[in-house]
Amino acid sequence: MDFLNLALFWLHFMALALGGVASFGIPLLATRMPGADPAARPALGQAIQLFSKMGSAAIGTLILTGLIMTFTRIGGFSGQSPWFYLKLALVGALVVVIVINKRLGARAMKGDAEAAKLGAMTQKISIALLASVVASAVLAFG
Repeated sequence: MDFLNLALFWLHFMALALGGVASFGIPLLATRMPGADPAARPALGQAIQLFSKMGSAAIGTLILTGLIMTFTRIGGFSGQSPWFYLKLALVGALVVVIVINKRLGARAMKGDAEAAKLGAMTQKISIALLASVVASAVLAFG
C-alpha cells in the first residue's frame, strides 16, 4: 500500500505541474493571438487547444488521485481540518471556472471578441483559484 500511495502522490504532483503549465500557458498564447500574423493564428489556436486538453486531463487526474488518497492516506473525509474542506470547495470552484473557460475559449476561437475578453478575466480567476487550492492543501496537510 505504501508504494501505491507514493505512486499516487507522485502522479498527483505531476498532474498539478501539468495543470499549472496549462493555466499559465493558455493566457500567454491567447494574448498573442490578436496581434499574430494571420498565418500563425491556426498554430496558436492548436497550441491553446492542446494546453486545454492537457489541463482537462490534469484536473481529472488530480481529482481522481485526490479522492483515492483521501481514503488510502488520511482515512476519509470525516475529521479533517477546515483547510481540507476549503480546499475541496476551491477545487469545485476551479472546475466550474475551467468549464466556463472552455466554453469561452470555443467562442473566442470562432472570433467572438467579447468571449475572448471574458476568457482573459476568467483565466486570471482560475490561476488565483489554483494558487488558493495549493495554499489550502499546504495548510491542510503541511
